[in-house]
Formats: sequence, structure tokens, C-alpha cells
Amino acid sequence: MNVLAIILQLLTIPAILVGIVALLGLLLQKKTGTQVILGTTKTILGFLILNIGVSATVGALGNFDKLFTAAFGVTGIYFDDNLAVGAMMSEIGQQVGLVMVFGFLANILFARITKAKYIYLTGHKVWHMAGGIAFALVTLGMGGIPLVVIGALTLGLYMVVQPAILQRYTRRVIGSDDFAVGHTMGSVYLVASWIGKVFGKKESSIEEVKKESSIEEVKKESSIEEVKKVSSIEEVKMPSQLEAFRDIAVAFSMIMFLMFAIPAIFAGDAAAELSGSQHPVVWIILQSLTAAGGILVILQGVRMFIGELIPAFRGVAEKLVPGSKPALDCPVVFPFAPTGVVVGLVTGFLGWLVGMFLCNVLSLAVVPVPSMIAIMFGCTAAAVYGNATGGARGAIAAGFITGILWPIAGALFYPVLPFSEFGAATGAGLMTPDIYIVASLLKGIGMLIKLVLGLG
Repeated sequence: MNVLAIILQLLTIPAILVGIVALLGLLLQKKTGTQVILGTTKTILGFLILNIGVSATVGALGNFDKLFTAAFGVTGIYFDDNLAVGAMMSEIGQQVGLVMVFGFLANILFARITKAKYIYLTGHKVWHMAGGIAFALVTLGMGGIPLVVIGALTLGLYMVVQPAILQRYTRRVIGSDDFAVGHTMGSVYLVASWIGKVFGKKESSIEEVKKESSIEEVKKESSIEEVKKVSSIEEVKMPSQLEAFRDIAVAFSMIMFLMFAIPAIFAGDAAAELSGSQHPVVWIILQSLTAAGGILVILQGVRMFIGELIPAFRGVAEKLVPGSKPALDCPVVFPFAPTGVVVGLVTGFLGWLVGMFLCNVLSLAVVPVPSMIAIMFGCTAAAVYGNATGGARGAIAAGFITGILWPIAGALFYPVLPFSEFGAATGAGLMTPDIYIVASLLKGIGMLIKLVLGLG
């Protein structure tokens, strides 16, 4: 059991997971010992650098959430996958762990035997989805081997299907088929791509892009679609006085300063408490710069681990699962439209406020307060996808509309599962929409089967 516990903990650490894949890929390519050590170590270090950036940004955003809630007297549900799944581990931890381990093996099996050749490497999101799946199955009265088998197969299927569905748009973002995006916000990015198409301004020139095959190797027999070229938000001209704001570090710092400063005006006591021994103004400046610095670290980490992982992964693609591609965490798309990331942060936040208002108007069961983690890694990447399909207009619309839809979707899903009965404190809930979809489907199918069989 101790060995199993060690394995489970290692598999929940994304850096270790991608490092193992890099190690396996390099060994399958029969690289020298030095090449294996260098490639594996630099892959892990690149991902750890990314995580350091994420931690810095998330820490600052967590303080913003507290300040915003205190400033405007908002009470409601707060979405955080780590908080919700972590709280449930004392109740259903064994089920979650087993579903996660066997789900990853099922991912490799499905990638091997189907056309969806994706290996899902976003370890913490595997853990979150395993938690949502196990939670749904337990509430249906399921346990033991049936729960593990059904849960693992469901998880493994999700891990190949989600990147496959999104890949045609990921290809538009990154300009190649080198990797995919594997994340439980995949449905957000898919919707964002559609929004970009609807709202984006198209140019007159047309390029032909294969639906199924890679950009580099286009087969004559494959079906094609005509895709309008769009001008990227990165190409938007700005007045010379504002050109500095094209730099993501400057733009992000200024935006975060305003987002901290405005609620601090209405919640001086909360700002003073959060700032501790520092003056609140100094604290706001440092929080803003910390969040911006975190973004820069994320971008550097992405460049480093992608540069090592992609060549190493060829061994897995060639030997273990021929033709497979790694499905990676969402920050991998940030470097392809850094201005879009800034736009998504602003429009996503504004959209979430509108979504909260609509939850009140519609008298939904709960009102989700702004989750800056969801906005930072959901609406931002959504704007990148919207930019790929609809340029500047697409980026703005994708960030704003996904920000509106997210709290509404979360409010509708929250009553589906009894969070407080399984260790999650009142006021906390699962954050990412893919978990809503999978857990709701499992719950609905299970209840329908019970009804048909007359099991009550």
C-alpha cells in the first residue's frame, strides 16, 4: 500500500509525469546515458519552472479573490478543483486514486487501438477528473471493482477524446500537430473557437486546411474545408505612446494593479489585513508585479519543457503508441498570442461579473463568485483560441462570452452532486466544465439505468 501511495503521489505531480514520459521516449530511441539524463532532467525542470510561475500567479489571484469578496459583500460558491477534490480525498481517496492509475493505463490502451492518438499528460487535471468521476459513481451507490473499472474506462476515454475534438483548433493556434492541449477546460476552448468564428472579422483570402491530416503532410484523398484567414490580435496597431502595453509583462502588471486597487478602495480593512506589515499600496504593487512575473516564468517554463519533451516523445510515438501526440497543459498556448492572454483576462473577468448578475436574475441555486484561477487559465486561453479563429474580435468575444457562461454552467451543475456530504466545505465546488459534463452524464445514465431496472 505504501508503494501504491508513492506511485499515486508521483502521478499527481505533472513535472514527474512528463519526466517519466520523456525518460521512456529517450530510452525507446536508444539515446546515450548522458542524453537520457539531460533530456529527462531538463523536461522536469522546465515543467517545474512553469509550476513556479503558476504558483506565483495563483497566489496573487487568490488574494484578489479575498479582496473582491470583502469589497463588494459577495457571498456564494467558489470554484476550485484542488480545493473540492482535495477535501473529498478523506472520504473517497482510494476510489479516486485507483480510477486515476487505471484510467491512465486505459488512456494508453485507447490511444493504441483507436485513431485518437493522444497521451494525456496534464497530471493534476487527471486527478481532478478522476475525482469528479469517482464522486459521481459513489453517489450512484457504486463501489469496489465495478466503480474502478467503469471509472477508469470513462477517464481513459475522456483523455483521448477531449484532445482529439479540440485538435483542429489547437492546430490553428500553434501552426502544427506537434502537440495537443489536454485540460478539463477543453470544452471552454472549443466554445471559444466557435465564438471566434462567429464574431471574428474574416479577410478575403482563403487557405485550404485538411480536417484530419497534419499541416505538414496533406493527403489528396482527405476531405478539405475552406478556412478564412484572420488577422491576429498580435498584429493590431497601437499608438506609439501605448506601444509598451503590447509587452505582456507591462500590460499584465497594469491590469492587475487596477484590479487590486479598485476593490481595495471599498475594502480598506481587508486590504490592510491581507497586506500584513506592509502598507496596502506597497502590497498592491507587489501583488500586481508578482502576478505578472509569474506569467513570464510560465512562458519561460513552457519554452523549456516543450523544447525537450517533443523530441523525447518521438520514442513513445514510434514504439509504444505509434503516431501518438502528447496532450499538455493549457499554458502551452500562451506564447502564441500573449496579447490575447491579456485581453482574455480583462474580458473574462468582466464577463464573469455579468454571469453572476444573470445567476441572480435567473434565481439559480447558487451564485459563483469570480474564480480568478478559472479566468486566468480558462478565459485567457479561450481568447487565444478565439484569436486563432476570429482575430482580435474573436479574442475579445471569446474571453467575454466564456466568462459569462462559466458561472451559469457552474451554478446549474452544483446541485447535481452533494459536495458538503463528501468532505467539501459548504461554499466550494468543482471548477472546470469538462468535469461538469462527464459527471453529469455518468449521473444521468446511472439514474436512468436504475429507473429502467426498477432499482429506485
